[in-house]
Amino acid sequence: MNEFSIKLNIRKRMGKEEAKKLRREGIIPGIVYGAGEETIPIKMDNKSLLNLLRKIPSESTVINLDIEGENKMGIIQDMQTHPLYGIPTHVDFRIVHKGETVKVTVPVVLEGVAAGVKEGGLLEQVIYDIDIETTPMNMPEKIVCDVTDMKVGDKIYVKDLEVGEAKILHNLENVIAEVVVPHVHVEEVPEEEVEEEEIQEPEVINEKKEEEKSE
Repeated sequence: MNEFSIKLNIRKRMGKEEAKKLRREGIIPGIVYGAGEETIPIKMDNKSLLNLLRKIPSESTVINLDIEGENKMGIIQDMQTHPLYGIPTHVDFRIVHKGETVKVTVPVVLEGVAAGVKEGGLLEQVIYDIDIETTPMNMPEKIVCDVTDMKVGDKIYVKDLEVGEAKILHNLENVIAEVVVPHVHVEEVPEEEVEEEEIQEPEVINEKKEEEKSE
């Protein structure tokens, strides 16, 4: 398991106004909590958090939480983001212990080029992440599915996933991915209609001939 770490400082002041002030200074507020643990209000450097998010495969990845020199294992349990800019505004870290069983969401990644795709099929992924129950030491960062041997019509189900000692909390009969025949929409071209030319009757102009009157 790769080790990822982030330094956290304890917040001394609380409240919405204080949180807004921290964000203006490039500091993100948050909390650290866990079973049998005291909830700790914390803050972290925005750049350090973004750097961590770029490195970890998923939010369920176990992270070393350095809380002013005291190290604890944890995961990102929840993260609030700005509705417009998408940047983090608050993070909840959950402390996990070695023997503890936790529920996490893990991404499902497809690898390889399906044989059916080479034959003209289309690979469709239906489920992109699943919920599992496992211990921190056995927690996968992602679940990889090799699709190389999939032919047109083949499917991968949740029950086909290899998750080690973890327990899958999903319907095992749900489809993860399948190779389908691309739907080609053929537009019917109507036969050209022959426009009938309008037959116009010629106008009959009755000219009156002026009779010359002779005196």
